[in-house]
Amino acid sequence: MSTDPTDVRIRTGDGTPLPELTENTLGDLLDEPPQADRAILELSRAGLHEIRARWLPDGVYELEHRAGSPTESFQLYTSDAVLVRDVLWAWLSGDPWWHDSVAWYPVDPAIAELRAVQDELTGLLDGLTVMDDLTANMDAALARADELLALDHQEPDTPDSSAQD
Repeated sequence: MSTDPTDVRIRTGDGTPLPELTENTLGDLLDEPPQADRAILELSRAGLHEIRARWLPDGVYELEHRAGSPTESFQLYTSDAVLVRDVLWAWLSGDPWWHDSVAWYPVDPAIAELRAVQDELTGLLDGLTVMDDLTANMDAALARADELLALDHQEPDTPDSSAQD
């Protein structure tokens, strides 16, 4: 597994990318109760290699990882934020401890397939939000172009005929 941190994509549940993640930042993220739209932290490398932490009610965390195929998923539930931090940091660092020393349980393949489809749709929707921003900017640019064209087509002021006498 690659341990180059630059090949890792880090996103919060609302799709916000994070430029980097340090062990301290990760601890801070896990210490604060997340906002509803940020209840997931995803780390991914090379497409299908990912790990995600999801905050559930009552202080429970769900950790899930995939490797190789969308239906090859494993998970665990814990209330131990330190364990969650250590697993995510070990994954990010390329330390095999996260995989070898933690009791992962396979996710039912049907559930894993549904999640894979959901992730694909989420990716498509994320792309559409980028289009919304582009459309808003384009609308503003076209409105300004219309204003400029209207100025160009105004009738020039005609001199007062009484002044020509």
